Amino acid sequence: MLYRMETSEGSISFTKNVIGKIVVESVKKYNGKVLISNQKGKVPGIVRKIGGMDDINNMEIAMGPMGLDVRVFVVIHFGTSIGYVTNNLIEDIYNQIKEYTDLEPNSVAIVVTGIISKQQISRRNIEVKR
Repeated sequence: MLYRMETSEGSISFTKNVIGKIVVESVKKYNGKVLISNQKGKVPGIVRKIGGMDDINNMEIAMGPMGLDVRVFVVIHFGTSIGYVTNNLIEDIYNQIKEYTDLEPNSVAIVVTGIISKQQISRRNIEVKR
């Protein structure tokens, strides 16, 4: 369990998988131009295509002393604006977490680990954080 909160109606709790699914759904909005990767820029195999546990295991999701911290590693297809994708993805993840969990994240970071061009990944290490 990642987080537990007591309310007047009872307790609310959620796990890393809930946050992970929110992130996966936000990334899916880019129709394959953005893919979740691991820290080294490797994109998981067949499980990734159906939004499975591979993707969630490659995210850093933790409840720190200041609140929820989310760090997502992605590769982006060549020709896609890194600034546009990272800023919009951060905003979408932030808003979706707030809407679904009623918890305001402390930080959301997107780390671009590579650029995909013609099935080749050029390594990068660009982190954008809010």
